[in-house]
Amino acid sequence: MSSAPDFDPLSPAMLEDPYPVYADLQERHPIFWDEKVGAWVVTRYDDCREILMDSELFVRDPRRVSEVSSESGESIQVIDVKAQAELRRLVIGSIHAQDLEQIGRRVRASIDHIFEGVVSRPSFDWMMEVSARLAGTITADFLGVTEPDPQVFKTIVEGMARKFDADLAEHDPEAELRVREAFGTLIDGWLGSPETHGTMLTLKNQAEALGVPLPVTKNLIGLLFIGSFGTIFASSGSFAFLVMQRPDLFEQLRDPALLGTGIEEFLRFDGPTQATSRIVRRTTEIRGVTIKQGDPILLVLAAANRDPAQFPRPQELLLDRTPNKHLGFGWGPHSCLGSLFGQLALRELTGALHDAPGPLRLTGTPFRLPTGTVRSFASLPVTFQP
Repeated sequence: MSSAPDFDPLSPAMLEDPYPVYADLQERHPIFWDEKVGAWVVTRYDDCREILMDSELFVRDPRRVSEVSSESGESIQVIDVKAQAELRRLVIGSIHAQDLEQIGRRVRASIDHIFEGVVSRPSFDWMMEVSARLAGTITADFLGVTEPDPQVFKTIVEGMARKFDADLAEHDPEAELRVREAFGTLIDGWLGSPETHGTMLTLKNQAEALGVPLPVTKNLIGLLFIGSFGTIFASSGSFAFLVMQRPDLFEQLRDPALLGTGIEEFLRFDGPTQATSRIVRRTTEIRGVTIKQGDPILLVLAAANRDPAQFPRPQELLLDRTPNKHLGFGWGPHSCLGSLFGQLALRELTGALHDAPGPLRLTGTPFRLPTGTVRSFASLPVTFQP
């Protein structure tokens, strides 16, 4: 059993730039047991993708290894594959039924309105004033609900991100309970509102008819919320930072032919999802290492996305990279259902930034959210003023 004592996803150096550590682990420790995390850590692309695809051997539901959970913890990502298939078809059908071009136009109008309110200010927090509001607009539109205060969304998402890090750091059970209760109250309000439409209305009308328990429906809504709002919030902040660090690349995105591949490449290069976890259902081997039944595995997707065996010149951001089968949104039956809206947000944000009256620039020190599984800024002070 090998070890890598320098692996500390929450260290200041890794929060700032984890990729050199990931590259070193990939070369010297492609799979290792980490005592602090209490899990096997996997860093290579082929291994991560194979684990994500094999949902029978590598599971998210602990009940499939031992009887340890209750119905209240059920969701689309923890019930078995057959049970979740109907739910996924229901949600995906609702997503595809929406007019994405029309949503895109509304999103662009929203971004323009946001920019109008901040363009003359000598400094503003991009994460609160832009990322949270943009993510809230798209998520509310996608779910078909009334948009609440963006600070409410931001607080819930940051709280959930810390919850995902429960195995990486000390956690505050009372704070987690407050976040869960606030989230549950928000979802209950949506389900009880006569103003819901779109995906939310579809779930309200059809999930019960499919025999889906209410806790599963509520947790699915929560998953969709996190997948949409969390992805857009984190990625739009990282994208704005990249725009300021690499104006040459941002200028190239004026070429429509590079916009789609460029956004996919950004999500490979510095996407919001750093890692996800699975549990081994029965004893197996990975790269000759025995993984015992019930052992947890931490899949470092951000490392896999820079695996030189899969991506030539992995440390470079190549806007025309094709193919680009990155794992930024997962893979297989547990892939992120909100990925489409994350891509839409970045596309519209790119156009709005190109049309802004001046380039974006930093006015202070950015602060990253201290989480290892989600890569996001908590605050990003910027201005459009010279």
